[in-house]
Amino acid sequence: MVIKGIQSGYGIGSAFPVDKTKSAQGPGSLAESGGKFMGELVGKVNDLQLKADSEIQKLSTGESKNLHEVMLAVEKSGISFQFLTQVRNKAMEAYQEVMRMQV
Repeated sequence: MVIKGIQSGYGIGSAFPVDKTKSAQGPGSLAESGGKFMGELVGKVNDLQLKADSEIQKLSTGESKNLHEVMLAVEKSGISFQFLTQVRNKAMEAYQEVMRMQV
């Protein structure tokens, strides 16, 4: 039985890009990359929420007649916010687990 590893192209590579120029990362650079990832994720979620607000405003003023596009934008922003919340919760659980470890 052959078990293959996770290969790029399954979606995880785009979420956690690997810089192949660095051979080993220290704890500081790992924390910086995690912070950068969270910062980018928060920025993307914020952009989606601003777009949804803009679509709602256009619908309420009569500029747009496409209710389905507004609903898609609102649902997309809601799902992305739920994803951000779950990522934050998992990161906090991992941090708390590391802090509980005895040295």
